[in-house]
Amino acid sequence: MTPAEKYVYWRILSDYDIETAQCLIQGKRWTYVAFVCHQAVERLLKGMHVYHTKKETPKTHNLNYIFNRIIKEEAFLKEIKNKEAFHVEKLDFIEFMVDLMFYYMSDYPFSYKKVMDRFIDEERAIEVYRETLKLLAWLKTFQKEPDPSNIMKG
Repeated sequence: MTPAEKYVYWRILSDYDIETAQCLIQGKRWTYVAFVCHQAVERLLKGMHVYHTKKETPKTHNLNYIFNRIIKEEAFLKEIKNKEAFHVEKLDFIEFMVDLMFYYMSDYPFSYKKVMDRFIDEERAIEVYRETLKLLAWLKTFQKEPDPSNIMKG
């Protein structure tokens, strides 16, 4: 697969995840809304990483780590039209990504003590969902959508 095809793969998963978050809101499954929002951002970032670096994405759930690898790439930096606005907006979104990392649910023993802290109410779940929508939209402004006629053939 080409980097463009891999980006589309990850973006499709990200889009599916954010739609799933909407279903979870309708079902009042608040804690999972935040978890799936994290997944949606992670997957879009992984697609962008492959697209811009031409390398496989690191096996991590750390959103800021992936994002920082992307923004160091010259190919990515060329996509930014207003660099000053990018840096101002970036600070807000980096802070949100740190917050979003808190809701990643691990199944590993070291997470036992903190699992109850991850349960959130309706207000926080909807806030996380709305902020995730803004973050995803912002990230997509830096990503050229590959021409569908050149990918996923066969």
